[in-house]
Amino acid sequence: MKRFATAPILLVFLAAPSIAESPGSGDGASIDSAVAALYASVTHPAGGAPDFARLRALFVAGGLFVPPRRDGEDLRVLDVNGFAALFEKGAAARREKGEAPSGFQEREISRHADCFGGVCEIFSTYESRRSPSDAKPFQRGVNAIQLVRGAQGWRIASVVWDAERADNPIPAELLPRAAPSPQ
Repeated sequence: MKRFATAPILLVFLAAPSIAESPGSGDGASIDSAVAALYASVTHPAGGAPDFARLRALFVAGGLFVPPRRDGEDLRVLDVNGFAALFEKGAAARREKGEAPSGFQEREISRHADCFGGVCEIFSTYESRRSPSDAKPFQRGVNAIQLVRGAQGWRIASVVWDAERADNPIPAELLPRAAPSPQ
């Protein structure tokens, strides 16, 4: 009989975070309301913060954010609490430098959706501004939003996004279509 050396085994049980609250009034009643609530919950005035409680309610347990990868960096995968911690870390760093906290206004400018039954994949093109009165956005990009329909309506499973850059322009089919000119 052959004997193998044994090492202690550590079992780790990861429980999905529970979401006790349901989405805000009407937030998941439709795909449109879920996407609108996503944008509304990350938008905040100068000195404010995203509405993380609303975000938590919009996402399925264990739902993910995957922000763009920076050169030389590996992918980051965050749950809503990790996304909140990333925001807080950035805000603290700006305060430490003596920078005034800026606002963040994000809005959808175009959408491409593929849905089947209770699943939906949306490519949502966005513009970001520091203030609603800013003439031009400081950033544009595309959010890939996966939604699932459950007993409480539409919930977000993941948001993966990338920002527009000179080497990464937004394709024409994901931009708003120009209105036809009158003839």
